[in-house]
Amino acid sequence: MTLVFMLETRRLLLRRFNENDIEAIYRMRGDAEMMRFIREPQNRAESVNWVKLVSSLWEKEKIGFCAVVEKFSGQVIGWCGLWRLKETGETEVGYAIDKKFWGRGLASEAAEAFLEYGFNQLNLDKIVAVAFPENSGSRRVMEKIGMHYDYTGEFYDNYLVHYSITKDKFKQDRQDRQDEAASYPVRPVHSV
Repeated sequence: MTLVFMLETRRLLLRRFNENDIEAIYRMRGDAEMMRFIREPQNRAESVNWVKLVSSLWEKEKIGFCAVVEKFSGQVIGWCGLWRLKETGETEVGYAIDKKFWGRGLASEAAEAFLEYGFNQLNLDKIVAVAFPENSGSRRVMEKIGMHYDYTGEFYDNYLVHYSITKDKFKQDRQDRQDEAASYPVRPVHSV
């Protein structure tokens, strides 16, 4: 089977799930600590069904979740993608990274790639994200990728914070980062 990589970042490959990913996804979705702010841990059959569900809209709507693959090891370390928020119909970005890889900025890197995909390939005007109010890690990711807090509301049968970013703000943030990087002089390094 040839694997087609949908998106690539500096450290990650983001691709559609395949049958070889099931064990890694089950290991993560069955872990209580990892699933603490997502849902109850899932058994293997539930994990398989979840992969089928979040892969079901790729052909029709060009949205879904992908395997997050670390380039260095080739290991599936999480999932990320775009999904339809049932309560509002908005497009949301969702992400989860294996706890062994927490604290490295990988969720932000994957989520930002999907913001770019949503704005540039799908021509979306706005993308949202939701999380439990006490999920400081997910809220940091949302803020790091330029999202701002909107309100707390009921989503997925829970009261969650709602964040969003518009296409215009995303593009402006990217331009600002490029301008900032260009303002630092590059000096050659000489051996002594």
